[in-house]
Amino acid sequence: MPSGLEWEITPDRELTVDNAASEALRTAYADVITPFEQALMPLRIDGAADLEPRAKVWKWEEHVLAGTFDLWLCNDPDRPHTWLVVSVGLWTEPQFLDQEPAARLGHFDFTPHHPLLFLPRPPGPATFTARVTGGAFPHKSSSRTKAADAIGVAHQWTANDPAVLAARVRRDLTTLLPHLPTER
Repeated sequence: MPSGLEWEITPDRELTVDNAASEALRTAYADVITPFEQALMPLRIDGAADLEPRAKVWKWEEHVLAGTFDLWLCNDPDRPHTWLVVSVGLWTEPQFLDQEPAARLGHFDFTPHHPLLFLPRPPGPATFTARVTGGAFPHKSSSRTKAADAIGVAHQWTANDPAVLAARVRRDLTTLLPHLPTER
């Protein structure tokens, strides 16, 4: 290193806030996320085990957050360079977005029926959903594909109990994708 350089180290505020918000989602929805991690992590292949499942906040307003939880499963056997991604969250019918806390976020760019996580967590009872779609290789700042032509597969399940939902998704995925390991 050349002499005379002065180093300045400062925290990355945006990354710090992003990580804290994501950790808050993960903590608030541990009862939903944990069964999926336990059921699906052993199935991951094609390098997906190197990609951390991620709770990611996409929209926030004062005291309200909305985001997703995504877990990369494997390469899509029918589309090269495309990952199959499992997203888990609340079932969001169009009218759900008019209820608290989602209503405070206004109209935002989430598709109805896409699994979403909200903080504060809406009062129960809740219907949970898991959706498997195809997407491009994940970047640090993205977990969902935006390109319309990127989807090669889409499957969705719903249930009121996250553990039942996770077991059903695991069973169906090992049937739909026989190249996944069934035991580990």
